[in-house]
Amino acid sequence: MKKTTIVILIDALGFTIAERHGFRPGALRASARLRTVLGFSQAALASIFTGLMPDRHGLWMMYSFARGGSPFAWLRLVPPGISARRLWLRRAIRWNLAHAAGVKGYYSLYDVPREILPHLDIPARGDIFAAKGAGNARTVFDRLEKEEVSRLVWDYRTDEARAFGELEDAVRGRRASFYLLYTAGLDSDLHRFGTTAPRIRERLAWYSKRIEKIAAAAGGVPDARIFVLGDHGMRDVRESVDIMKKVETLGLDIPRDYVPFYDSTMARFRINSGRSRDSLGKLLGDQTSGRVISPDEMRRLGVEFPDGRFGDLIFLAEPGVTILPSYMGSEGVAAMHGYHPDVEEMSSLMISNDALPATAMSLTDVAALICPGFEPSQGGEGT
Repeated sequence: MKKTTIVILIDALGFTIAERHGFRPGALRASARLRTVLGFSQAALASIFTGLMPDRHGLWMMYSFARGGSPFAWLRLVPPGISARRLWLRRAIRWNLAHAAGVKGYYSLYDVPREILPHLDIPARGDIFAAKGAGNARTVFDRLEKEEVSRLVWDYRTDEARAFGELEDAVRGRRASFYLLYTAGLDSDLHRFGTTAPRIRERLAWYSKRIEKIAAAAGGVPDARIFVLGDHGMRDVRESVDIMKKVETLGLDIPRDYVPFYDSTMARFRINSGRSRDSLGKLLGDQTSGRVISPDEMRRLGVEFPDGRFGDLIFLAEPGVTILPSYMGSEGVAAMHGYHPDVEEMSSLMISNDALPATAMSLTDVAALICPGFEPSQGGEGT
């Protein structure tokens, strides 16, 4: 990699959100709409860095259903009356995941019931912002490491204002050839306030000023390329549906008949009996708040997993509908993502001071843009 590259990845920087609030840092004139993938930020980030759809990089959801052993299996030894919300138990779970299961990347226990955890696995064991962070799928960081490209990365573990300040200083001082800053501040605000709130316009204006300062700092660097992009958009929430309660009325047994996982916009089920397949299929098929995704559509969306690791039956909520309560929590949000990629508000944005190949692209096109010569592969080592 000969040219200096600066990548600013703003979680939830949606195309329609940017247009609505007039987000366009002055130095970045080229723009494109980015089609996201079905899923949440983990799937989107993995697709950005690998150039692969989720069915190829394998990191579709934060939690999958355990196919063999589970890193939570030891919880069966804990007396059933003890909640996973107990601070000491949550600390024990985190210690076990870090030291026994080798989980280095982001995860959260959210409100996943303790009795469900032993049936789950965490597919993303590596740090997606570092080399070898996507399992067997190669990432841009593998390529950069193999070519010994000097790089600096700021991710969710760094305070947002500090990260932007350090990036500006590093660019001005020419301390690396590749810079990447990831921030989730906008995503948090959108969940809390919705897409039209003044707070969103203010945050985007703040981003614009910081990006313009970084662009100015890069002015003395020959041929420096700057890319600002999001991983998905956001849709305002209009209603919620209690799928969990509806399923519980069926009288099915966990885990003998099924194991559920309730995300904010998706309910996923591992099917363990014929009667649960029939009962759940009928119940979910009758809902007007969402629909079961067919295997053919899963294949077209690049999220088909024949082994059922992410669920044998998957219910997707309609745009603007959330599943509440869910394992993500019992409090409602003002806006949400994780809807079908065809929904207009789900697309994200890319802007650059460099020419872009098209005005409509996919997240899987990003890796080759920010890391020229990168070729998607499931080989595990840098190209």
